[in-house]
Amino acid sequence: MSARYPTSFLALLVTMGSAGLFSEAAGQTTTREAEQWVVPRTPDGRPDLQGNWTNKTITPFERAEGQDPVFSSDQVATLEGRAEARVTRGAQASDPSRAPPRAGRSTGGYNNVYIDRGDRVAIVHGEPRSSLLTNPPDGRRPPLTAAGEKRIADYRAFRRQFGTYDNPENRPLGERCIMSFGSSAGPPMIPNSFYNNN
Repeated sequence: MSARYPTSFLALLVTMGSAGLFSEAAGQTTTREAEQWVVPRTPDGRPDLQGNWTNKTITPFERAEGQDPVFSSDQVATLEGRAEARVTRGAQASDPSRAPPRAGRSTGGYNNVYIDRGDRVAIVHGEPRSSLLTNPPDGRRPPLTAAGEKRIADYRAFRRQFGTYDNPENRPLGERCIMSFGSSAGPPMIPNSFYNNN
């Protein structure tokens, strides 16, 4: 049995989860600007959330062990520079005379039109965060409980009784275009660093 939620509730969760992290405009503000910023309002007084919202970012979900919670300006420049270089490389014209890839290797079927990993570090309260996960304080996902591990093991055992392609219901929801791929299916919509990050 699956839980059903009103669309307005799901929209509220997605909006709340992404409002502070993923507005491209908000990501460019400084601490001083963030402190002076006032939420725009619609004519009836509600928060005006219009705009181009996305959850793409190069900030990792979990913080590297020993990493500070906030990136230094040099770290941000390095990360964003790498992202820019990757986009520039991906935008180069393909050489029609190049040799085919070795057997079993990727043919490069996805390009920058389909893949948008993001190119900026997420800004939270004016700070470039080193992980999207901010609680617990170490920015690391806690291990699963024994009950959580059992649920996953039970689900995998259930799935193994079917052949991978026995019927369309066995295929992932993202593959069937019912939900997005991976973690961006939500809620909450967490960037998947690959595809459909909006």
